Amino acid sequence: MDLNQIRARMANCPCGQTHEIELEGLEIAHGLLDRVADLLKQYRFPNRVLMVADVNSFRVTKGLYEQLLGAGFTVELRVYEDTRVADMKAVEELQVLLRRAGGCLSVGTGSVNDICRLAAYRENKQFAIFATAPSMDGFASDSAPITEGNFKTSYPCRQPRIILADSRILAESPAELKAAGFGDVLAKYVAIADWRVANLLHGDYYCERVGQFVRDAVAKMVALADQVPQKNEDAATAIMEALVLTGLSMQLAKCTRPASGTEHIISHYWECKKLQRGIISDFHGKKVCVATLIVSRAYHNLAKLKSVRAHKEHIDWKDVQAHYGEGLIDGMMSLNTPDTIVDEIDPRAVEENWGKIAQIIREEIPTPEKLLALCQAAHAATTGEDISVDPQLFLDGIKYHPFMRRRVTVARILPMIDLDLLRAYQNDL
Repeated sequence: MDLNQIRARMANCPCGQTHEIELEGLEIAHGLLDRVADLLKQYRFPNRVLMVADVNSFRVTKGLYEQLLGAGFTVELRVYEDTRVADMKAVEELQVLLRRAGGCLSVGTGSVNDICRLAAYRENKQFAIFATAPSMDGFASDSAPITEGNFKTSYPCRQPRIILADSRILAESPAELKAAGFGDVLAKYVAIADWRVANLLHGDYYCERVGQFVRDAVAKMVALADQVPQKNEDAATAIMEALVLTGLSMQLAKCTRPASGTEHIISHYWECKKLQRGIISDFHGKKVCVATLIVSRAYHNLAKLKSVRAHKEHIDWKDVQAHYGEGLIDGMMSLNTPDTIVDEIDPRAVEENWGKIAQIIREEIPTPEKLLALCQAAHAATTGEDISVDPQLFLDGIKYHPFMRRRVTVARILPMIDLDLLRAYQNDL
């Protein structure tokens, strides 16, 4: 992947925004684990390093710590037992440790990267990633979803300067993690549709060039669906590149909209409610994959409506609060008071643009049947049972998720037409 080619492709964009990439180095190759120290020096990474991993990523990168020491780096090591949840307490711990270092090297994927990303950003320290599995699209992201008090919030950060990966390690990673990465990329179908609808109804910024950038990355990934379960280095490299590309889209657009829509918010609802019960959720990409299938089914059902009658929404907030429960109500209500995001939308705009909304859905999101076939080829999660979400939580997430974000999506405008996503999913229209 040539970062300079991406910069050239995004130059002088008609959207009027300057698209920038902070990522300076991206290296994915066989045997790269043995060259990490040399590459960090090549990219002028600071000599005093905080290396952060979990027990699994530390195991598959055996010798990396010693390699850095042997190359003259001063290294402080923090290895977590479990980083399934990116928690604010871990971020704050790493902030303290980073005050003794010049840069943070995150070894792993998912949450370990997120806690390092936010800590490095807050302490104004350099940040690099050695990826161990192509499991999610956040490697090149400039935001970090962090849980605090069971409520999950995305915090602005900056991209890593350097992303490194050994294709052998990527290929040998569990098929479940590679399938999770596949699922996270599939979610972009929904994200782009929701982004376009937000632009149509609410005037949110949208860039077609970034949208096409994401579509190209997704297409590259989809073509590899049947190779995801295999221990194939070429396929693992291509999957990793697709994940990095979709992550780059968020930096290019200066928002998370190109990579995160209704499907991500549903996943966050499930995760927060399970944390409320003291239960750690399944991998992010697995949950997002299941939610993408849900949204595809619901949105395509909605697209069959020829017209709608809209009005200012009427929400039963007591019912919503009862389903969020203690520890989540305050965070949720802070996003919906003194007004909600859809209070800023004229109901006539929904009525007059419904045909365009339906067309966007048909243009951007494959049918649930096609998505299911892709997921099955990739051995990706497809049901609530696959992600250990019980039937009631499964349905509650579909219905009550929209209030977790102050964001216009197709799902969020449904109360304006006396519907919700659960009814659309069940085809009760």
